Amino acid sequence: MNDKEVYSYLCSYDKRSPDYLDLIDEDDPEPVPRVDCFCDNCFNGRDMLALEIIKLKKGRDNIWKYH
Repeated sequence: MNDKEVYSYLCSYDKRSPDYLDLIDEDDPEPVPRVDCFCDNCFNGRDMLALEIIKLKKGRDNIWKYH
Protein backbone atom coordinates (compact mmCIF):
# COMPACT_ATOMS: atom_id res chain seq x y z
CA MET A 1 0.00 0.00 0.00
CA ASN A 2 1.23 3.46 -0.76
CA ASP A 3 0.86 6.35 1.67
CA LYS A 4 -2.09 7.89 -0.18
CA GLU A 5 -4.07 4.67 0.17
CA VAL A 6 -3.26 4.37 3.87
CA TYR A 7 -4.23 7.99 4.58
CA SER A 8 -7.59 7.45 2.87
CA TYR A 9 -8.45 5.03 5.70
CA LEU A 10 -7.76 7.55 8.48
CA CYS A 11 -10.54 9.20 10.45
CA SER A 12 -12.33 11.74 8.27
CA TYR A 13 -11.50 14.43 10.82
CA ASP A 14 -7.74 13.71 10.72
CA LYS A 15 -5.96 16.48 8.81
CA ARG A 16 -3.94 13.88 6.88
CA SER A 17 -7.11 12.32 5.48
CA PRO A 18 -7.89 13.28 1.86
CA ASP A 19 -11.56 13.72 2.90
CA TYR A 20 -10.78 16.28 5.61
CA LEU A 21 -11.12 19.43 3.51
CA ASP A 22 -14.33 18.17 1.92
CA LEU A 23 -16.03 17.89 5.32
CA ILE A 24 -14.75 20.94 7.15
CA ASP A 25 -15.73 24.52 6.37
CA GLU A 26 -13.63 27.50 7.43
CA ASP A 27 -16.33 28.63 9.87
CA ASP A 28 -16.63 25.26 11.59
CA PRO A 29 -14.73 24.61 14.81
CA GLU A 30 -11.81 22.26 14.31
CA PRO A 31 -13.00 18.71 15.07
CA VAL A 32 -10.97 16.32 17.16
CA PRO A 33 -10.28 13.09 15.26
CA ARG A 34 -11.41 9.83 16.83
CA VAL A 35 -13.30 11.48 19.72
CA ASP A 36 -16.92 10.34 19.58
CA CYS A 37 -16.45 9.88 15.83
CA PHE A 38 -18.67 7.59 13.84
CA CYS A 39 -17.25 8.16 10.37
CA ASP A 40 -17.07 4.99 8.29
CA ASN A 41 -13.36 4.50 8.92
CA CYS A 42 -13.63 4.84 12.70
CA PHE A 43 -16.83 2.82 12.93
CA ASN A 44 -15.37 -0.09 10.94
CA GLY A 45 -11.93 -0.02 12.60
CA ARG A 46 -10.02 1.03 9.49
CA ASP A 47 -8.68 4.16 11.19
CA MET A 48 -6.96 2.15 13.91
CA LEU A 49 -5.39 -0.14 11.33
CA ALA A 50 -4.25 2.82 9.19
CA LEU A 51 -2.59 4.42 12.23
CA GLU A 52 -0.75 1.17 12.94
CA ILE A 53 0.43 0.92 9.31
CA ILE A 54 1.69 4.51 9.39
CA LYS A 55 3.58 3.80 12.62
CA LEU A 56 5.14 0.64 11.16
CA LYS A 57 6.12 2.39 7.92
CA LYS A 58 7.83 5.21 9.85
CA GLY A 59 9.72 2.66 11.94
CA ARG A 60 10.80 0.80 8.82
CA ASP A 61 11.90 4.02 7.12
CA ASN A 62 13.96 5.00 10.16
CA ILE A 63 15.70 1.62 10.21
CA TRP A 64 16.61 1.79 6.51
CA LYS A 65 17.78 5.39 6.84
CA TYR A 66 20.62 4.36 9.14
CA HIS A 67 21.75 1.24 7.24
